[in-house]
Amino acid sequence: MTVIVGLVHRKRVHLAGDSAGSDDYRLTICRDPKVFTNGPYVLGYTTSFRMGQLLHYAL
Repeated sequence: MTVIVGLVHRKRVHLAGDSAGSDDYRLTICRDPKVFTNGPYVLGYTTSFRMGQLLHYAL
């Protein structure tokens, strides 16, 4: 399960996400962020850590 949240407070936008990867038996804390900036964009992803790496470093 992934949690990504966005909040507008005092005219500022805050985005955050968890750092866990899990399956039926394990929970792993990952170093790759699920919410990040890439140029003028703020992106968040779920499901595939590889997809997140491509969005973060290859766009």
